[in-house]
Amino acid sequence: MKDLNENLDKYVLENNYFEDQKKKIAIDKYFSELKSGKPQIFGLYWSKAQSEIRHSKEMETVKKWLNNLWNYNFEGKNIFDPNRELVYADRVRRREPGDDTLGLSPHCDAGSIERWIDRAYQKIYSDIFSDNFENYNPFEAKYRDETIEFESPAVAHVFRTFQGWTALTEQGPNDGTLQLIPIAKGMSYVLTRALLDDVPENELCGSKAGKALSINEKYHSLLIEGLVSIPKMNPGDTIWWHPDVVHAVEEKHQGKNYSNVIYVGATPYCKKNIDYIKKQSKKFIEGKSPPDFAPEDYEVNYKGRVTANDLSELAKKQLGLVDWN
Repeated sequence: MKDLNENLDKYVLENNYFEDQKKKIAIDKYFSELKSGKPQIFGLYWSKAQSEIRHSKEMETVKKWLNNLWNYNFEGKNIFDPNRELVYADRVRRREPGDDTLGLSPHCDAGSIERWIDRAYQKIYSDIFSDNFENYNPFEAKYRDETIEFESPAVAHVFRTFQGWTALTEQGPNDGTLQLIPIAKGMSYVLTRALLDDVPENELCGSKAGKALSINEKYHSLLIEGLVSIPKMNPGDTIWWHPDVVHAVEEKHQGKNYSNVIYVGATPYCKKNIDYIKKQSKKFIEGKSPPDFAPEDYEVNYKGRVTANDLSELAKKQLGLVDWN
């Protein structure tokens, strides 16, 4: 893992990423409504380090196990295939020690106001909206593959059974790392909170289309009491959270070393994900940013960028470059 971290550092520096970023930083608006703005997340997707971690046999085994935690079969039909994994290319976090400006306030991804108004989301949360909280199971996959998200940079258009990342460096509490409210049913509170009398009729507790789902002190102070930093992680450790789990990044990095991670989610084989992967594969070939992210396209001419010739057969299947048979 040390070698991969060093390889990523070399990839960033030799390709003058920081100079490129200064020119394009205004393109990505996804986190602009959150209190702390954008953390030290790099718009890189096709480095050797990312590819080796995403497509490793170990990662495939982990994600299959995670997928099988869900109820994915309904009336004899599989919503997704838990044992065939696609790869959703995501970014990198490299947070400098001492940073006290670039945290990320509590939020959820994969849709904001869609969770109230999209028909598929309404079906997913029907037990919540009909006051049958006890019956709501966040691990029921039915309709999760049918949601329709607003078009916006960095809004996920795939179904991830779990979001996650892999640590490139040692990190833990106070190292500017991940925080979670580890309650998958916490979405019940978020959804019903917006229906209370103190929330204006034309507002959904601060959430806006095309942005991350905002979890804030004004409306969600009770839920935020459950926000905790993750335990110490060693290089190579992974952490995973349900797509409805509220997460954040610590405001201040008080450690002495970089807090580096590569984002890798569990993206099982289903039509929604296949449709996205086909679009993503074209971007991969061109070295451009994936469809879900701002079109910064840093890597088109980067030295050391992974190409199809570098991929295993498994990786080609996971990226939709060859068919699963």
